[in-house]
Amino acid sequence: MKAQRGRWRGEEGGSRATISSLSSVPDTQGTEVPSPPVSVIPLSILLLGDTNRPEFCEARGCLTSCGVVTEFADVNAAAAALTEDRLSPDVMVVAQAFPGEFSHQAIDRLRRLAPLARVVGLMGSWCEGETRSGSPWPATVRTYWHQWPARCNRQLRHLTMGESCSWALPATTTEEERLLADASQHSGADIPVCASESNGGRQECLPHQFQGLVAVRSRSREMADWLSAACRSRGFVTLWQRDLALARVDGATAGVFDVGDFSDDDRESLHCFAAALRPAPVVALLSFPRIEDHRRALSAGATAVLSKPLMVEDLLESLCALPVR
Repeated sequence: MKAQRGRWRGEEGGSRATISSLSSVPDTQGTEVPSPPVSVIPLSILLLGDTNRPEFCEARGCLTSCGVVTEFADVNAAAAALTEDRLSPDVMVVAQAFPGEFSHQAIDRLRRLAPLARVVGLMGSWCEGETRSGSPWPATVRTYWHQWPARCNRQLRHLTMGESCSWALPATTTEEERLLADASQHSGADIPVCASESNGGRQECLPHQFQGLVAVRSRSREMADWLSAACRSRGFVTLWQRDLALARVDGATAGVFDVGDFSDDDRESLHCFAAALRPAPVVALLSFPRIEDHRRALSAGATAVLSKPLMVEDLLESLCALPVR
């Protein structure tokens, strides 16, 4: 029988799991008997910033599905709540639309008031060059709005279950060390979840177990090979399609549409690709998309949009979270 994931409250490691539902484990004679059940305490999430901006709306929706979110528009209001012990966050997410919107002093102030909380920067498009020419916050996880949906769900799921992940590493961890930590988890031990009618709408996406056909559209053979290898690592079979070879694909589980700057011609190609796969969902891969590109891709038939450069884990998370049709 599969072991329970997570640990009970009080066990070393500080898990958030608690007792709430029944399960079974074998006794010393091999007979299954009821065991203490395990459920999960939702994360307490402090969300700071103007999340009404279009680029942050999807990220806010992801957070509300991952824990209990308390929003603040400015630092003083968040600091007051922390000072008065009205809030004890596990994670503080700071949505910054442009460099300098929240100063180093403001972030340090919040960190001193909640020293055990992980600080995650939800960065807008204007912040993309800050690490090269600006002054980014130190000791902070940085994730851009277009990376957020797949990455946030995966990382917060691990934090909720008390599992290791790059967001759980010490604050002094470098970005390179976080990338290495994520890469080391790209194995059968880190199994994403696929939507399904079975098992309460969710099923495990097991390596080497057939998950369906994924049509890959890319002009680059190298990129198509890389995407196909990533899909095969989770049990998908892939079919590479190019513009000149675009044809109707029946029975596809999903599609991956890879493009660069997303011109008007690319939008039309995405529309045709989505139509050829319909009703299968399509993940569009765009290079550093702006919110306008995101909207255009969705209107052209994409179900989800990911940005390049791309992490394999983000792609697999998105594929396995797509609705099965």
